[in-house]
Amino acid sequence: MDGKPTDKANQQRKQEIDALTETKHALKDSRHLLQMIIDTIEGEVFVKDSNGKYLFVNNAFGKDFGVDPNDVIGKDDFFVFMPEDAEVLKKNDRQIMAGKKAVNVEENGIIRGKQVTYLTNKAPLIDDDGNVFGICGVGVDITRQKKVEKALRESEAKYQDLYDSAPDMFVSVDTKNANIIDCNHTLANALGYTKEEIIGRPVFDIYAPDSAEYAKKTMFSVFVKTGKIEDEELQLQRKDGSKMDVSLNASAVRDEHGRILSSRSVWRDITRRKGIEEELKKAHHDLERKVRERTAELSETVEKLRDAEWRYRTVADFTYDWEDWENQDGTFQYVSPACERISGYAPRQFMDNPSLFREIIIPEDQDVWDKHCQDCRREPEAREMQFRIRSRDGAIRWIEHACRPVQLDQGEVLGFRASNRDITDRKQIEIELSSALSEVTGLKNQLEAESSYFKEEIKLAHNYETIIGESDVLKYVLYRVEQIAPTETTVLIQGETGTGKELFARAIHDAGPRKERPIIKVNCASLPANLIESELFGYEKSAFTGAAEKRVGRFELADGGTLFLDEIGELPLELQPKLLRVLQDGEFERLGSSRTIRTDARIITATNRNLDEEVRKGRFRKDLWYRLNVFPLTAPPLRDRTTDIPMLVSWFVKKFERKLGKSIRAISTDTIARLQRYSWPGNVRELENVIERAVINTGQHGRLQLDGTLEDSLPRYSEAPDLPIKSLAEMEREYILMALKKTKWQIHGHEGAAALLDLNPSTLRGRMRKHGIQRPAYQA
Repeated sequence: MDGKPTDKANQQRKQEIDALTETKHALKDSRHLLQMIIDTIEGEVFVKDSNGKYLFVNNAFGKDFGVDPNDVIGKDDFFVFMPEDAEVLKKNDRQIMAGKKAVNVEENGIIRGKQVTYLTNKAPLIDDDGNVFGICGVGVDITRQKKVEKALRESEAKYQDLYDSAPDMFVSVDTKNANIIDCNHTLANALGYTKEEIIGRPVFDIYAPDSAEYAKKTMFSVFVKTGKIEDEELQLQRKDGSKMDVSLNASAVRDEHGRILSSRSVWRDITRRKGIEEELKKAHHDLERKVRERTAELSETVEKLRDAEWRYRTVADFTYDWEDWENQDGTFQYVSPACERISGYAPRQFMDNPSLFREIIIPEDQDVWDKHCQDCRREPEAREMQFRIRSRDGAIRWIEHACRPVQLDQGEVLGFRASNRDITDRKQIEIELSSALSEVTGLKNQLEAESSYFKEEIKLAHNYETIIGESDVLKYVLYRVEQIAPTETTVLIQGETGTGKELFARAIHDAGPRKERPIIKVNCASLPANLIESELFGYEKSAFTGAAEKRVGRFELADGGTLFLDEIGELPLELQPKLLRVLQDGEFERLGSSRTIRTDARIITATNRNLDEEVRKGRFRKDLWYRLNVFPLTAPPLRDRTTDIPMLVSWFVKKFERKLGKSIRAISTDTIARLQRYSWPGNVRELENVIERAVINTGQHGRLQLDGTLEDSLPRYSEAPDLPIKSLAEMEREYILMALKKTKWQIHGHEGAAALLDLNPSTLRGRMRKHGIQRPAYQA
């Protein structure tokens, strides 16, 4: 009896143990199955306790975060996230556990050096008593999706800008009710509405009444059948009631079954073209009327001329002078009998052989006669001249010739009436008087010629008008010109060939206190070395072989005015001490004279050379360099002021239109862009030559046409070496550092970095602060 209960109890206990073992295996299998399911999920699955410590993560979590899942257990978000990102995640967890509600939240972080964005579904873990004991979640990496969404938004904004700013008018119409469903700002602005006032209105409301009727009855039904409208000309009505002519093209938008849903239309304003067509029609009618009136007037004038010719011949036959009437083709309509007394040839000989008149003019005067005839035909007006003929008996006779055109009332030239008077005796007296006074007249004329030469060189030869451009770099140079112009300070203008250094020199002179006196120019590169000294300082008679008379030098001529020494870098080294003396003392002597002459001239110099480098190489005196470099000014190259190219092109086009007699009606933006891409080694002078060739090449279409030489000289970017590209800020910082090191961190003064960079010292300091440039301690 004692054993039976014991056996029964053991058996029951064994059964309980087997059941517990089976349950344990089942739980283990279930947990293993659950683990496999979770590990196959692509998102990051995790479970945290209420303190933010990880209790469980799946394989995807470890793979995405680059950690072993087992290493994460017991650690918090600081293990895988940057501290600032981990704090945000912990804050989100606390809010979700406090709210006891599952939430989808976007969370950002830096993982393995990359910025990522996750969309995480987080839910609090709540026990049976309603207490939160942790949080679980599933996260999905949406970084790529966010980038795509951003790119789509930017693309949509870009194309919306293109749509709204297009020069043509765009509109979309719902074909079901003919209402406007979209339009661009160009259409709304052209009609005087806002887009909001246009969208939703029937499209026929913005047509002019006649066009609206045509659109409803004809055009709309054709569009429904064909799905397109091509080059229809209609009228729109603006908000203020005025009309606008447009050309319409439209295409259909269809669904997947081919049914028309809406129309997309492009309207182009042709109001100006229609106006021109009307003006041309009117001009054509006016021209026909004027031709009829002109024909009638010509008939009447011919009759008057016939009567005048009869009267003229009656008088001319008895005049003492040799009269003639020459036709436009050079033949003679009439020659008076007096020609035989003067030339020895009968009138009939000139009538039969018109070239006889030129043949009897002596060879030395024939060119003068030919030019007179050309001038008369180019600009018909009364003219006088003198020439010599050889009469039939061999004698030389002086003829005073006067002629005037024979014109109709409307200005048409039929020929020329001429009178030829024999002035041989009077001319002989004049020659004798001229010979007697030749020495006095020669000296007087020479002095007048010298004065006229220099003044005309200043006022006419250079034809200075203005400096074209509005770029910041040009405005800065003009600001510097305004600073220095009112003073007497010596100015050195530096710049590449063709940058207009002479224009800046003239601008300084014209704005200065000496503007009433001339500015005298000397190009040191255009004169041989042995002539520069005599050109600058002048010479006395017999100072050297060939010095037949005294000559005033340019320094003497510039007294009280301005002397502009162009290409000063070309001045011979042996002449530089003399120039230095004039700059220091204002004194010099003419060649062949010991008398000291004083001069008061403001000096402006220009060069395309680096004079600092020339000084180091011993080709330019240092003391002269310091004397000239009182106020340096740099003429900017054209490649640094490309924004001025459109204005320069327009100015040169107008100049060569007048010169070449052409009309340029359009300059394409592509042409301007091509000109702005070119490097312009020859600067503004090269641009002027290019535009002159382009105007010559332009045909009847009137659109400026560049020739092939510019294409050949455009920079070939495909052949450039593959160099790393730096930002403008990096380039500016490096260039400022280079200048500071070159000047040993000296900012002020003519040898400082500000002068080297052509900047105001305060501007240079501001840019140093911008780029974080500080003077090294050992340079302090």
